[in-house]
Amino acid sequence: MNFENVVVLCPREAVSLEPVSDADEVTSFSLAEDAVEEMVVCLAAIEAAWAAGEFGRLSGLLEALDEQAKRAGLPDVVYVSEIVRGVLGRCDEVALAAVIARLIRVGETSLATLLEISYLKI
Repeated sequence: MNFENVVVLCPREAVSLEPVSDADEVTSFSLAEDAVEEMVVCLAAIEAAWAAGEFGRLSGLLEALDEQAKRAGLPDVVYVSEIVRGVLGRCDEVALAAVIARLIRVGETSLATLLEISYLKI
C-alpha cells in the first residue's frame, strides 16, 4: 500500500471567551481553575456515556456542561453542546459521533485557552 497520497486531517477549532466578571485577577484565576476541573470531568463523562450508549445519562451531562461553560464564559462549548442535544434525539449514530468529537475538541481547546489567559494574568 502506498501512503504517499494519504492526507492527515487535524481539525482545529477557533474558540472565544467571554469575561465572567470584573473580579480581581486572583479570584478570576481561581474561578478558571475550578471551571477547568469540573469541565474536564464532565467532558470525560460525556465521552464515556456516549461510548457506553447511555443516552439518558448523556443528556443530563450535556446540561451540566452547559451550566459550567456559561459560568466560565465559554460560549462555543454551549453552542456545540446544543447541537449535540439536537442530534441526540435523532437516530443518527454517525452524526452523534461527529458532534461529540467536535464537542470534546472545542471543550479541550476552550479550557486550554482559558487556563493560558488565566496564567498570563497572574
